[in-house]
Amino acid sequence: MGLDEYRSKRDFESTREPRGKVVRRRGKALQYVIQKHAARNLHYDFRLELDGVLKSWAVPKGPSLVPTERRMAAQVEDHPLDYGGFEGVIPKGEYGGGSVVVWDRGTWEPVGDPRAGLAKGDITFTLNGEKLRGRWHLVRMRSRNGNRRKPAWLLIKGRDEEARETGSTPITESAPASVLSGRDTGDVARDADRVWSSERGEVDLTVDPSGAPSARRAALPKTLEPQLATLVDAAPDGDEWIHELKLDGYRLLGRIERGKARLITRGGLDWTDRFSPLAAALAKLPLESALFDGEAVVLDDRGRTSFQALQEALSENRGAALHLFLFDLLYLDGYDLRRTPLVERKALLARLLANTTSASPLHYSDHVRGDGAAFFERACQSGVEGVVSKRADARYESGRTRSWLKTKCTRRQELVVVGWSEPSGSRVGLGALLLGARDEEGVLRFAGKVGTGFDTKTLARLREQLGRIERTTSPVTGAPRARRVHWVEPRLVAEIEFTEWTRDGKVRHPRFLGLREDKRAEEVRVERELPARAIVEASPAKPSPAKKTGASATAPPPIVSEVAGVRLSTPDRVYFPENGVTKSELAQYYERMADRVLPGLVHRPLSLVRCPESRAECFYQKHANRSIPKIVPRVTVRKGEAYAMITDLPSLIALVQVGVLEFHVWGARADRLDRPDLLIFDLDPDPSVSWRDLADTALVLRGVLEELGLVPFVRTTGGKGLHLVAPIERRSEWEDVKSFAEAITLQLVHAAPDRYTAEIAKAKRRGKIYIDYLRNDRESTAIASWSARAREGAPVAATLFWDELESPERPVWNVRNAPARLDLTDPWADFEKARRPLTSAMRKRVGS
Repeated sequence: MGLDEYRSKRDFESTREPRGKVVRRRGKALQYVIQKHAARNLHYDFRLELDGVLKSWAVPKGPSLVPTERRMAAQVEDHPLDYGGFEGVIPKGEYGGGSVVVWDRGTWEPVGDPRAGLAKGDITFTLNGEKLRGRWHLVRMRSRNGNRRKPAWLLIKGRDEEARETGSTPITESAPASVLSGRDTGDVARDADRVWSSERGEVDLTVDPSGAPSARRAALPKTLEPQLATLVDAAPDGDEWIHELKLDGYRLLGRIERGKARLITRGGLDWTDRFSPLAAALAKLPLESALFDGEAVVLDDRGRTSFQALQEALSENRGAALHLFLFDLLYLDGYDLRRTPLVERKALLARLLANTTSASPLHYSDHVRGDGAAFFERACQSGVEGVVSKRADARYESGRTRSWLKTKCTRRQELVVVGWSEPSGSRVGLGALLLGARDEEGVLRFAGKVGTGFDTKTLARLREQLGRIERTTSPVTGAPRARRVHWVEPRLVAEIEFTEWTRDGKVRHPRFLGLREDKRAEEVRVERELPARAIVEASPAKPSPAKKTGASATAPPPIVSEVAGVRLSTPDRVYFPENGVTKSELAQYYERMADRVLPGLVHRPLSLVRCPESRAECFYQKHANRSIPKIVPRVTVRKGEAYAMITDLPSLIALVQVGVLEFHVWGARADRLDRPDLLIFDLDPDPSVSWRDLADTALVLRGVLEELGLVPFVRTTGGKGLHLVAPIERRSEWEDVKSFAEAITLQLVHAAPDRYTAEIAKAKRRGKIYIDYLRNDRESTAIASWSARAREGAPVAATLFWDELESPERPVWNVRNAPARLDLTDPWADFEKARRPLTSAMRKRVGS
């Protein structure tokens, strides 16, 4: 290539990049260098000296020491040899603008003729670098369109003693810094100590947001609720996730308007005065208006964030100790960026902060992409609180979401201070803080006490604060009867570190970390870890039409004419025209889901929704007439009336063959139709009722049933509602079960008539949740678990974990994405073990 293309892309009057020349060095080892380049997208520039220039490839993910991990490498223009020693910042507007470090350097030795290999598209060589060594290969991929402008190659590690096994920590993560200075690209961007520019003095690194994807012209939002992360049990893997260290401080939104900066807590409090040095630093940024998301922290002697150190610095007015780590940019100079993908927002933020110096208290919160498990392990080993994982392509959404996940190295929980005990011995101030935690119904329950983590100053300060809000009675349920205990109004929130929850809901081995002045006691709820895998598999990569219809972007299976030994006529008939789900695909769905579908479906009378042509034309069928295939068993419900009944997968598929889309089951089995074995509550919300209110209602009802001694399970209906189903022993008659369900329903309606109703008339349901207990009548039915629904997008009635009700959005599962749940534990796996008798004592307690 020479240097013609390199020079054509650069204006050497405005950049100090070397013009360079071809330098043929004879008798010297060939140079090799990799530069880590944080331009619009982070990548690694792989360069090999040959014929007086640096042959160059851009490697997006960087090199891998695992031979089976073949890394894409796009060949780019040749660079001059003196380019390989540069570290610094290329200013915005210049070609390749961003920060650069020398990630690795050394020499290389070609195996065979390198020029012939380059022309052929297959180069083998040995690297002798500070990080990379051993045999490597560059192999050019065949171009499908004949375009050779930027040929695509693969960079592959050879199999030798330098190679690593699959699953090992990537070399780009275990050794991220420069071999020249020990700095990373973020450090270089912050220091901005070497900038390629022809101008002298400070370099203007202002950022133009107008070209950001999905950026839109708008006024600076007056208020904004920050996005919150959901607590999960493991950091997700996959390149669609980026991972940041969890910072241990105060969450703040930085707002700049007309040159003035304000710092706002997540609860909307203006704390500009408390963090005035940070506000002053924000005001110096080269911009007109902006909205940042970040965390105010204090660093300990090991460079870790410390909430206790932050509280001490604030109480002692040590503003110089404060730092503000910024991890998101939501608005900039007239453009709302909340719809812009996260990685694009962070790229703008990194370039904006490149103008700050090492003395500034502002810092860019960097991240790594992919391999969350390894990142989390290293984070915990370093002693930090945990990791925040975020969808790289996600927009910014206020409230708690599942596109942001947090994984903690240690258990920490915000708890409400409800009292204190008198000190003993030489201790002053107080002996211990008494704590409370709100349950799923919002009831404040006693959660134990904490007596460690205090110093003398903290004890005295707490005692003074508590004395001002003392009361005579306990504010918590389950409070201990103890002497020398003082109760207080539940206003203060404490951050507590502990080892585990005891069975009776108390924290074990707690340690006090500090008071959370940024949070109101009414907002505090106990956080429970959700299964990360379920969340990841339930979350599409990007918002799409599937979001509205429930359709998945998953490719449909091939059309087949036979499933489970049952021949399908017209297998390509489209039952769901909006997403193309066919009879064949629906039958294959039930075949895959058989282990989940059949347990709740077999040996029960069925009511069917049949749609022979498509879901647009359906009818309801109870009786098993001649239109029902003979392979499908019948059950007589009364003289002369037979219903269809499924006993195995072939009988299920036979009903799909005749156009059955929905399966509704009785609450009793065929061998004892007079004794129900299910207690069912159908929560049907008015369209104006939010998902959060519906989920909270389900949790309230769950608590009622559990208190009575029953074990409820929850599922979606495939529509807007939820079903709570409690397995019961076959002892009670239909009327007893129905009156029991009615009594519970009426108690809830009486307690909150503005929220709940038992009225069938839709005019009386406006703004309320209809609690349908009539599902417990003898011939009433309910949708079977995992049955499809004859609605847009092919939704299904999915069984859920109770923790999934904590989701900020309604869980939506359909024929195409539901099989992903098979990799998870069945939420209803213990359904049969959970059967309980409906006793006379239970009925008496509810007045049925």
